[in-house]
Amino acid sequence: MSAREERPSLSSRTTSLHDYALFRQGIEPDGRVPSGGHPLPGGPPPRALRSREVERVLTELLPPALADPDPARAAARLDRCLPERGMHPDDVYGLARLPLPEEAAARALGRRLLLTATDPAALAVGISLVGKLGGPEDVPGLTTIAVLEGFLQPVLYTLASLRCDTEVLMRLVGILHPDDHARVISQLASRDDPAARQWLLNLPVGPHTGSSQARHVALAVRLADLLEAEHPGTAVLAQGARLLNRMAPEGETGSSAEILAYKPAVRVYEALVRRADRLPPTLDHHAILLSLALDLSSGPPVLLGWRPGLREELLVRLDRLLSTPDWAAVLDGARTHEDRCRADWIRRMRREPFDRTTPDGLRIHVVERDPRFGDEVETRILLDGRPLVPRVFPQGRSPAPEFVLGRDLLRATPEEREVTLSTAYCDEGCCGTLTVTVRRDGNHVVWHGRRQDGIGPRLPEYRFDAAAYDAEVERARTDDTWCRSARGTARLIAAGLHERPGLLARWGIPLSWCRTAGPYEETVVLRLAFGPGVSGATGREASRWVQLEWRLPDDGRPPALRAAAALERLATTDPRTYARFRDGNKEYAESLGLRLPDDD
Repeated sequence: MSAREERPSLSSRTTSLHDYALFRQGIEPDGRVPSGGHPLPGGPPPRALRSREVERVLTELLPPALADPDPARAAARLDRCLPERGMHPDDVYGLARLPLPEEAAARALGRRLLLTATDPAALAVGISLVGKLGGPEDVPGLTTIAVLEGFLQPVLYTLASLRCDTEVLMRLVGILHPDDHARVISQLASRDDPAARQWLLNLPVGPHTGSSQARHVALAVRLADLLEAEHPGTAVLAQGARLLNRMAPEGETGSSAEILAYKPAVRVYEALVRRADRLPPTLDHHAILLSLALDLSSGPPVLLGWRPGLREELLVRLDRLLSTPDWAAVLDGARTHEDRCRADWIRRMRREPFDRTTPDGLRIHVVERDPRFGDEVETRILLDGRPLVPRVFPQGRSPAPEFVLGRDLLRATPEEREVTLSTAYCDEGCCGTLTVTVRRDGNHVVWHGRRQDGIGPRLPEYRFDAAAYDAEVERARTDDTWCRSARGTARLIAAGLHERPGLLARWGIPLSWCRTAGPYEETVVLRLAFGPGVSGATGREASRWVQLEWRLPDDGRPPALRAAAALERLATTDPRTYARFRDGNKEYAESLGLRLPDDD
């Protein structure tokens, strides 16, 4: 019998969660942990009790367990009784606040539960007791449990209370999924420990590095002091640029860009750019310096407390450096597919932060981010030289150009038009939207803020010279120098479907999305959704829906020809005959005669 065939027996209530975690680690390739941790046997436990009931159950069950001279018997009783009472792991972490007069008994009980509990709530009791009364000898058991779904955060809290060695957290990062690194790294960043600072300074900064995490790392390693040193070193310069770039994205966590909360930001930008010529000219260095310039030109860093002229001076320095022959030559030396894609991105964005002025009135910057960090393109709207969305709506992000420019929403007419410039990162119903009305008033264009249902920001009235406004909107709408071939194809297909709503309606398909397959791919992906559930049905009919996917690989033709051919096929042939099932109700799909992919 193989290890995987044995899994059901190890998922029963006869096996402790500690041993189950060891088993899962042993059978996974390279000891890999999935995002969020290994799933618990039987799935996540349900929430059943209210806070007052939780306190009553703990007060009833815990004292007898602590009074039992046999910790094994007491642990077994709690392991049996807590799930019977409907306890959830999150319910019991508050027991650390309860008085524990018999500390030795509580410690013994906690350690026993940590190693033998089969129920998640009982394991949570063990973690809480060990966190309050345990010691270094409990660290191995805790790190074993950390790989289980829902237990990483309480384990990290407990490890902090036990003051575990820095090396323990470093090893934990090595086995967790990258999606879960941020919590451990944040704890490392909170330590005044030279070993932690050195490890953080060498930490790879990539797509999984969140903006908040980047700020905590920069503070922990004392980045400003490192960069202002006489000889900071090229590794420190490059890492500093990467951290600044990861702090700059708008509203990534539903709040202001982290760069605006990073107090040494101006010092760090100045020290880094003044020493940027010490970096060797490489493709990666070119990309991170260009990203710095894009944000200094039109991103949230514009809103920092700059001395007059300093930001403009730093942009001039970056432009001069990246224009030198050695730096320009690195683009032609790209060898791998991903490097060539990144070099093409640099060519598209190279002049964006340097050729544009930011005069009074409206200015629109379309900025594509480094493909190493995704396929994101932002329409950054600047009013009087200051980026609008991060200034007045920190919960939101700048819109994609396909939305605000592709549909020509900013065009001003005497008839008032309402335009949503940004939706909250969390949800429109939570923090609202940034919405304005646009109308022409004689020789002026007027923007007037609107507030939806009492939530979200309300802009003051802005008046623009109509001729200058029209020219800027038209320039931004027709400029596609930022757009790579696949995205251009996707934009034209989406625009064609928007202009010809009957094209898909004839096949009974009300919803569609079109985008590229990824930052390094030229394949275009069109997704189509239909069925009663998509059209607003309720009850049992709501589950009857299907999403199809049609992938269009690059065939070497220009975007206009690729898009025209795709739209022609959609107009003449039912896409349900060639698009593949991606998601939805399989039984409903089969009833329509759709071909489903083979089950794995």
